[in-house]
Amino acid sequence: MEIRTEELETCPLCGSKDREVLFTNTDRLHGIPGIFVLNKCTNCSVYFLSPKPALDDLSRYYPDNYLPHQTIATASDSQLRNRIRDIIRNTILYEIYHVKTYTDKSRLKPALIGKFFSYLMFPVWRYAHYGLQKISSPKYIEGGRVLDIGCGNGNYLRILRKFGWNTYGIEPSETAAESGRKQFGLNIVTGTILDYKFPDNYFHVISMNHVLEHLHNPVQVLTEIKRIVRTDGTIAIRTPNMDSFGYKIFGKNWLHIDTPRHLMLYSKDSFSWLCKKVGLDIQYFDTAPGSNVLASSLEYARRDKKGLQDTGIRNTYLLSQKVYSAILNLIEKVLIALGSPAGDELQVVIKKTGDL
Repeated sequence: MEIRTEELETCPLCGSKDREVLFTNTDRLHGIPGIFVLNKCTNCSVYFLSPKPALDDLSRYYPDNYLPHQTIATASDSQLRNRIRDIIRNTILYEIYHVKTYTDKSRLKPALIGKFFSYLMFPVWRYAHYGLQKISSPKYIEGGRVLDIGCGNGNYLRILRKFGWNTYGIEPSETAAESGRKQFGLNIVTGTILDYKFPDNYFHVISMNHVLEHLHNPVQVLTEIKRIVRTDGTIAIRTPNMDSFGYKIFGKNWLHIDTPRHLMLYSKDSFSWLCKKVGLDIQYFDTAPGSNVLASSLEYARRDKKGLQDTGIRNTYLLSQKVYSAILNLIEKVLIALGSPAGDELQVVIKKTGDL
């Protein structure tokens, strides 16, 4: 069946007609037919597809094997190794990070032994939060409510629930939502944030983890988020960074271009423009490397150079590719350490205007 596309006469973010046409691209991940063009608005600096898939056909680019929609593989808690791991994690979270909800969980006691052991384990402190990055690990609030928009199979909500949060999820894919409901008993509804009318000032934390780039209506979505987040609440967003070292090196082969699922892509300037339009203040801004982003981009570039049509991410690379990607990752980390916004993703915490 033919997939319909539509042309945009104006920028979908600011309405300007002025644009720079960058390059054409295809679906490099799943190989679903279609040719699309990435443009950059010269007014607000957002990157956008035009032509892009018609909204009614967009779901066809999210097939059943789309990775964020897959069931989470988990090991049995009865295994000795996992029990030991959980005791170590619980002890660190309680003694070092003072997570009150871990008072009754299995950990080393008495407190003196637990605290002494926890300090000895300082090399693994960063793993105690289940691998969550800084903006994805909010300080616990008793009775706090967190909403994850585009929650996929609910893995993030599953972790926050362990910390004591009351969790809510919204996910467009019924397959992914059902996976989270059945596997973990999570409160996940199917649809978009605009399909549900939550009370004003309801959520303490709202998260969008690599969701913003998939939206065709970011102003409308963020306006609704602004309504339902508490005046003292926060909105945590992670999205690809078009100022990144990876994009500058790989261009159309950069993994996060992900045509045509990524309808709009942002730099710090365009993200700031969006926040200002909606009436949100940036409280925290940073960039960070992405897992295997540069290695996968290198593989895309290799295939492109050789004219290969195969698709997908294999995560199996030649030794030369591993060495080259390791060098690129090191350069990226050095640039970030020197203050350059070179990371593969933007990490931003925002609040309602005037609430800082």
